[in-house]
Amino acid sequence: MNGAASGSRPSDLLPASILGLLGARGPLTRAELASALRVSSASITQASKELMSKGMVLELGQLASGGGRPARPLSLVGSAGQIVGVKVTASHMAVVAAKLDGEATLTRNIPLDVSRPDALDIAARSLQEVLAAVDGPVLGVGVGIPGSVDSLESGVADSPTIGWRNAQVGTVLRQRLGVPVLVENDVNALAVAEQVYGVGIKYSTYLVVTIGRGIGCGIVIGGEVFRGAGGGAGEIGHVPVADDGPLCPYGHSGCLESLIGSAGLVRRAVELGFFDATGLQGLNAELEAIRMLAARAERDPSVAEGLFGWAGRLLGSAVAGAVNLLNPETVVVLGEGSEHWALWEPGFAESFRSKLISSRRWVPYIVDPWDEDKWALGAAALVIASSFDKDGSTGYQGELVRERLSVAASNRAKA
Repeated sequence: MNGAASGSRPSDLLPASILGLLGARGPLTRAELASALRVSSASITQASKELMSKGMVLELGQLASGGGRPARPLSLVGSAGQIVGVKVTASHMAVVAAKLDGEATLTRNIPLDVSRPDALDIAARSLQEVLAAVDGPVLGVGVGIPGSVDSLESGVADSPTIGWRNAQVGTVLRQRLGVPVLVENDVNALAVAEQVYGVGIKYSTYLVVTIGRGIGCGIVIGGEVFRGAGGGAGEIGHVPVADDGPLCPYGHSGCLESLIGSAGLVRRAVELGFFDATGLQGLNAELEAIRMLAARAERDPSVAEGLFGWAGRLLGSAVAGAVNLLNPETVVVLGEGSEHWALWEPGFAESFRSKLISSRRWVPYIVDPWDEDKWALGAAALVIASSFDKDGSTGYQGELVRERLSVAASNRAKA
């Protein structure tokens, strides 16, 4: 990385990173974990003791060694409980139940009209059915919302994208579901998932940029998600990039999201004569229009350059500004729009590299393969992260998750 060094990994998230690595690679010795996570053997030993005491990890038999003390690999405990993640959109909920290693055991796509006054009650009823279908104890439910959330514990959401204002998401769901519920901005939840299962195993400071219906950014600094004063940090989609233009959901003109979010791309395609939007209604139709335009762009260079190349340049400029400001080790690009990244990338790469200051030119970007379940898995990762919360950010809900882990471990010991 051209001399750039990673920051030390905070003890709060080291156990979560161990879980993710064991899930991805299978049983590993403490020395192998220390090498992969770039921390000291003493840190791994301390974290592994915590994981074993909670019944999340067990020690396997000894491995032969070339001398010295035989190694004992650590492995995940499959029966430690499951986590449930929910991504709320304007038209539906994507729901995933998963083991501690992120392996999905149940996925559902549940229609939800968020404009209804009883939308949260309807969501709660649907999630009750999901919890009843999960095999084994549920440690908690994580919920990702496209907007600002005051705190993970209380879960009060403001989301112009889906028309929710002061929505008591956490209160309603935990009363109805009877399990711990943690609520977060959906892109921040993806950033937590990357910390547990993805690039966070290698990097401790990074940005997660999402493209699709909206344009979002999760910020991880020193292994911790930076939420800002009111939980709304990372609104890169509302960075002004033009003097005028269409209005964003907050009522501002010229914002990045209003120009290159899916609605903005369709609008530009119509203005350029690339697409006839007559009869186009709803978010799903909007995304289908993007797929049609992407297919045309594969055959027509004018569409590729005039639409996706243009969008890539705007995105690259905005992300370069964020990199210049925050100095991350890497940038991860995610979201439904990344399905067509090959069309975005030429404009993005040119603009991104040209607008980075010289000391940031080495910063790489990674494009993750995408499916919608990742939104929900990101929300589920909130539950794992809350198991190791030592600064109180998850409050009583984090305590309840830890209690459930302790009960599950105790029950297994008695069995």
